[in-house]
Amino acid sequence: MKRNLPHQDQNIFLQARTFLAKNQCRYVLVIDDLEKDRIDIALQVFQRYREALDTLSPEQKKRASVHFLVNMIEAYYFADAQAINTVLGTDLKYHLEDVEKITHPKNRLKKLHPGFDEKEDGGEIIKRLRIEHILSRSDACASLRTLFYWCYKVLQKYPQLDVLEDFSVEKYHFHDGILSDITRHQL
Repeated sequence: MKRNLPHQDQNIFLQARTFLAKNQCRYVLVIDDLEKDRIDIALQVFQRYREALDTLSPEQKKRASVHFLVNMIEAYYFADAQAINTVLGTDLKYHLEDVEKITHPKNRLKKLHPGFDEKEDGGEIIKRLRIEHILSRSDACASLRTLFYWCYKVLQKYPQLDVLEDFSVEKYHFHDGILSDITRHQL
């Protein structure tokens, strides 16, 4: 292990190594919110996490990946207005721009619905989100698409699971949609 890693990154490495060593079919995802004030340093944040994971064995390193939710998970709620409307009783229209460019999605939700509770309401919204709808636009959600594409590639290694039976690469725009410039090289 590299000694110059910050303590919290050493913990990531140690936990990942222990988890991956237990079974060859295990994978690790390090997922972080990439809020507005950190967008300019996204590459450095990615490299810091990746450096911790790159201290794993070559075989384990292939089973670990770093991804971002941009700006935070609540941004993706706006890509599926139906989920928000069902839970909060709002009449929100679909967001026409890339939701990963919404600077303070949680604050927007609180303005729309002052009683918004990120755990209770957010949990209910997440249950209703349609990922195929969120990723149906090839020009939006590069970070989320890259995360799901990485997961898809992992699941392809296990055809016996039959989890990809109804999965359509075209529907998620893995081959023709935008991907994260920072995390895409892990694919």
